[in-house]
Amino acid sequence: MNRFLYTLLPLILFFSVAVDVNAERLNFYGRDAATIGVYISEISTGQVIEKENIGVAMIPASILKSVTSATALYSLKEAFKYSTDVVLQGEIQGDTLCGNLLVKASGDPTIESSHFAERPGFESSIVRALKSKGISNITGEIIVDEELFTDTGQCPQWVIEDVGWDYGAGYYGFNYKNNTFKLYTDGQKSIPEVPYIDVVVEKTTTSTDIIRGVNSDIYFISGKKVDNKNFSVTTTMNSPSIVFVHNLQQRLLNSGITVHNNTIESSYGETLLLRYESPANAEMLQKMMFHSDNMMAEALLRAIAPGGSRDDAIKKELNFWKERGFSVNFLKIADGSGLARVNRVTPRFIADVLTYMAKSRFRDTYVSLFPKVGQEGTVKNILKNTKLEGKLVLKSGSMNGVHCYAGYKIDNNGAPSHVVVLMVNNFFCSRNVLRNEIQRFLLSIF
Repeated sequence: MNRFLYTLLPLILFFSVAVDVNAERLNFYGRDAATIGVYISEISTGQVIEKENIGVAMIPASILKSVTSATALYSLKEAFKYSTDVVLQGEIQGDTLCGNLLVKASGDPTIESSHFAERPGFESSIVRALKSKGISNITGEIIVDEELFTDTGQCPQWVIEDVGWDYGAGYYGFNYKNNTFKLYTDGQKSIPEVPYIDVVVEKTTTSTDIIRGVNSDIYFISGKKVDNKNFSVTTTMNSPSIVFVHNLQQRLLNSGITVHNNTIESSYGETLLLRYESPANAEMLQKMMFHSDNMMAEALLRAIAPGGSRDDAIKKELNFWKERGFSVNFLKIADGSGLARVNRVTPRFIADVLTYMAKSRFRDTYVSLFPKVGQEGTVKNILKNTKLEGKLVLKSGSMNGVHCYAGYKIDNNGAPSHVVVLMVNNFFCSRNVLRNEIQRFLLSIF
């Protein structure tokens, strides 16, 4: 009996220590009040290194973009591009287009986007194309056709506090300059120029706040610095197509092309002026992931269900993973970006998606979408100057009370060796304290 106990004692001690270590590996003030999800596994063997609450549905914030990206890679392929046609609707008589300039919206989120500043601009392409045809007058209007798109704008599940800020830009059939603009409170100047807006400015003793109702052109800007001469905020457009038409018309005028804005029936034939293509899907996805661009995430989600609603796209996404054997019964997905606070996914689901993609034909492309810690994107300031700098590629996600990471540990060849998912909801310590603890935790694991 004593010999049995003597043999069993090391095992008892081992498992006792293991439980204690796991319980304390990620530790911070208010840990018991928070919900913590951890899933770290080795891809080649499937061995789970660390796990906690892997089946608990939690708010993912922007790590949901890793699911959107995976779905878009499979559904749209790497080379997918948006194509926006610009059409001459009418007849050319001398230097005059007797008719309208028609833009057929494609849902492209990259038009005049600051994320792709090196690409030829959409507006400049139109100017050059009109000049090449010798057109200096357009008797009709500039029309943007968005009829193929429904259920656009901000997601109904986004909270009103997010709608006015640049990260809360909605998705439309036609998108322009990230659907955001810079608004100066002194003189209410806007760049690009946005017509038809009302701005209410109130000086307070608090930090800057922007309130804009859904589908509203009224902006309430408040804060202690709003009366400074050069003070500005970056906020969201209600109607990107109207802003585009207004700015294109001015650009054409400056280039010697006048738009007379007469109402002309579209009874004339149509001639293609130009076809403007977006960057390839993989490049768009990388910009979306590196910049955590919510509007681009919504656009790429919607692209998997052309002509459908947001709900149609989400159903198609969930069916995609269900068909591959994933359990989707206890998930709630309301958008592609993760900005909706009603989203709920489990650490296991995120980890399963990451594992699936690491073994797929899109492995290298997918892994390249994630920024390297200490070096790139929204994770360039974590694990900097540590042994893990550049050795983890992670998508971050944060909102009030939520802090998450999802991605991979990579080997010396850049191939993924481990899946890493960390989700913390309802934390009460400061974000810096939590971030530092997560860094310590990851350094202890790897």
